[in-house]
This record gives sequence, C-alpha cells and structure tokens, in this order.
Amino acid sequence: MKRLFIIRHGKTAWNLAKRLQGAGADSQLPTADLTGYHQLAQYLAAYPFTQVYTSPIARAQQTATIVTEAMGLTLPIQSLVGLKELSFGQWEGKQRADLIATSPTLFAKLSHRENDPALQALGVEDFDQARSRFRKALQQIAASLGENENALVFSHGGISQLGIKAATGNENLLGLKNLSTSILAVHEGRFYLDVYNQTAYLTHTDLDEGNVSIL
Repeated sequence: MKRLFIIRHGKTAWNLAKRLQGAGADSQLPTADLTGYHQLAQYLAAYPFTQVYTSPIARAQQTATIVTEAMGLTLPIQSLVGLKELSFGQWEGKQRADLIATSPTLFAKLSHRENDPALQALGVEDFDQARSRFRKALQQIAASLGENENALVFSHGGISQLGIKAATGNENLLGLKNLSTSILAVHEGRFYLDVYNQTAYLTHTDLDEGNVSIL
C-alpha cells in the first residue's frame, strides 16, 4: 500500500513567539540544537522512501534537508507549490494574544477555518481553496508512487491539518505539532488516516502545543 508521511517543519522563531506565520512570512529556523530533527530522522529511517517533497517555503525546505541528511537519504527534494502554508494576509507576524484581544470574533473564525469577507479583506486565503490545493498535491504525489512505495512530505501545520481533513473526510483533527509525523495510506485512490500528529520519538513535547492560528 502507498503511504505519504507528512511532516510539519521544525519550530521557528515566530512559532516560539506565538506569531502567525503563513505563506507570506518566514522566520528563522533555530539550528543550534538539532536533537529533535535527529530523533525524527531515526524514526523515519525505519521506513523505505522513494520520493521526497517539500513546500517551497524555506522553513519546510530547510527541515527537509536537515532530516533527509540525518537519515542518509540521497533522494532529490522536490518542491510542490500546493504544499505551501495558508496565507494569513495582513495578520502575518501578528501575535496570537494580540489578535485574540483585539479581534476575538474574527480570530475565532480564522481558528475554525471559517471563510468570512472580513478575513478575505485582510488577505487571508480562502480555506476551501486551500483545502483543495493541498488535497490535489497529495493526489499528485500518490499518483507518482508505485504500489507499496512511500513518500516523505514536508509542509506546515495549518495547511496540513486542513488538507488531511479534506483528503480523509475526518474533520475531528487537532492542530499539528512541530516535527510531527502524520501518515496517510492510499488504497484504490482513497486516503486513509494511519497515524496523526505522532511525536512520541521526541524527547521534549508539549501536549498543548499546536498551530498558533488555532484557539
């Protein structure tokens, strides 16, 4: 059976500061301590992979490079625009606490991925279109795999959560942690949720850590 291993990128400076970070922003990925990346690599090394894909955004690309090098994987890393993060428009870089304080109703709609003209006026990406583009990217990756082959997919918390919901029809999925692994099995063109938000291989995890843009 084909499987897609979807990885959320490593924690960035803005993740630590609880700032919204979408397709229009990219903060530093601290690399002084790569312990978590190596733990993820050790977990993934138990599986064979034939392809590696990444969002075109630097934090995902850098995560892909660090992890695949730690795995000793020499496959080319292919960039796929459909894997990029949601765009948060004028809210890029805003602190979560400030948005909750100043725009609680609108932030709640953002958190629930509920389209609203006021969000679109701020430049926030249409959530239905975002779901569709990520699902299409997953379908493209799955179509490129042979039977019983696996692909590594490096992306982002917001779009991965939304896209996995769209691909599997499971709407009851919480936010994804940094360096988490979610596994989708593909059978006869349909996606099945095998593993979601796996972080047991990480020494340091926070059960309440999730996407900054979600309440």
